[in-house]
Amino acid sequence: MRRNSKLDTLPKEERRKLIERLYKRQGGKSYISGKEIDLRIDEVEIDHIVSLDRGGIDNESNWGLVLKSENRSKGNRDLQLMRYIFDFRKHREKYVSEKRDFTFGDALNEFYPNRYRIKAEIENNKITIFYRNKQGEQVKLEYPIITDERDRNIKSFVGMLPFEILFHDPINPRSIVDLEPMIEEFYNKNPQLFPSLALLELNADKTGKIMVFDGQHKAAAQLYVRSRKLFTRVFVNADKSKIKRTNFRAHTILAQIHFPQLITDKVGHDLFKLEFEPFLEEADLGSESEYSFLKRENLSDEYRRYLSNWLRYRALIDEKGERHEILNFVETISSRSKKYPLSYDTLSKTFLKLLFLSPANEKLSVTQDFREMELNNIRKLMDIFVEEVLKDKFDLNMGIYKLEERLEDDPNSVPDGHLIAYRMCRAPAMVVWITELKKAISRLLKSKNKYYKNDWSEKRVLWAQIDNDEWKVIRNMIKVIWMHHIWKQKENKEVLLALRSTRQMDWKEILLDGRLPGREERFFNPLRDTDIYDTAIDMV
Repeated sequence: MRRNSKLDTLPKEERRKLIERLYKRQGGKSYISGKEIDLRIDEVEIDHIVSLDRGGIDNESNWGLVLKSENRSKGNRDLQLMRYIFDFRKHREKYVSEKRDFTFGDALNEFYPNRYRIKAEIENNKITIFYRNKQGEQVKLEYPIITDERDRNIKSFVGMLPFEILFHDPINPRSIVDLEPMIEEFYNKNPQLFPSLALLELNADKTGKIMVFDGQHKAAAQLYVRSRKLFTRVFVNADKSKIKRTNFRAHTILAQIHFPQLITDKVGHDLFKLEFEPFLEEADLGSESEYSFLKRENLSDEYRRYLSNWLRYRALIDEKGERHEILNFVETISSRSKKYPLSYDTLSKTFLKLLFLSPANEKLSVTQDFREMELNNIRKLMDIFVEEVLKDKFDLNMGIYKLEERLEDDPNSVPDGHLIAYRMCRAPAMVVWITELKKAISRLLKSKNKYYKNDWSEKRVLWAQIDNDEWKVIRNMIKVIWMHHIWKQKENKEVLLALRSTRQMDWKEILLDGRLPGREERFFNPLRDTDIYDTAIDMV
């Protein structure tokens, strides 16, 4: 409950004059958002910039003018905290509108567009850092060097480092989405318990950049509360691949902190690429293979997982960093969503499972071409899925939250296109129909003798050159699945209950046999690969 304030007893005329003074002081803009205020039509309120509970004073110097809607939505947060949070929301939305993730590097660029390389001297177990700040002044910082007793090549230092000398290492490009609780945590002056992690690789002239690769959320949150320094551990001239692999294991295998799966794929992609690209430059493509690359003595079994990460990420993010359009409909941060029809886990178990995720034994002169062919094919297939099922049909504003319950209350409340997309994208259903689609595509390409080897049709279904006529048939296959009347059921309560099942076995009965779970009679036409294939051919 808010403490009593002088604001509560201001006479009407004094309040009006105060509003005018604050309006003038703030340049006619709301203190929280910076939005223009029109006193003739906008409802406004006055509140404390720093709350009384936080030691703010109860006079005009600590009062701010805000739009009423903004003040009512802030809860117990004071105006200064809400201003910081609004800055974060504004920055995040800017990058989302550009269809890219918002990262710590982007936040750094917002607050410190001009940052500085450093020069370092290391002697007597001490590192001395020099740089010139924006005023042109020479800055000198000193820290003791820490050496790991188990591996004396791992040297680091720990300290409060100015943000103006920090950069973001894209090896760990975690999206910054839900930062508000952490901004509030640091606004309340709670300490940073663990340091962020960074790498410093010094060149021959002893210059370099301090690259932050972990602890990015706490680093970004402190930018928004206007901290000038970050508690950081910096590894100096370390084996970068070893440090990054260790960090990756900490977030995945050791499960210290959960990585969103897309970021796991990104990190694994980068680690694989770091070793595989130099290997390709030197390899005899006529004798070497992906399998022989992974059998090299200096690579661990983890690189088999990195190969999968590498392939999945390349299917979704091209060489220019452009995201595939399907990601506009995928929840890539948490395991649950109220907005998006697909989770990243579902995408991995369906479309991305059509990739051949194991190392190939064939010589690289063959597999390199087919890998590119496979990636182009999976992207094309996802293009078709977006066009036929999601785009202009699934409404992100309507989302997926309690959709079946809404349907029971009012069958007309959910448009058919939205409902079909939602149900087709539910994981237990999608795994079933994508398996049948895979078999139908394999049947089509086998009939055209498209496979280099006959056994590729089972596990390497997209290792084939697919021409325009064949893509028309594949598009028809997705249309056949989309048109199946199971997805549009709205009123039969027994059917609606069955469609809410999260059991894959239930969906096999529904889609493959046309029966409701536990029932003998057929309610729907089966949707097996032969049905998909035959109907799609007839549509040509």
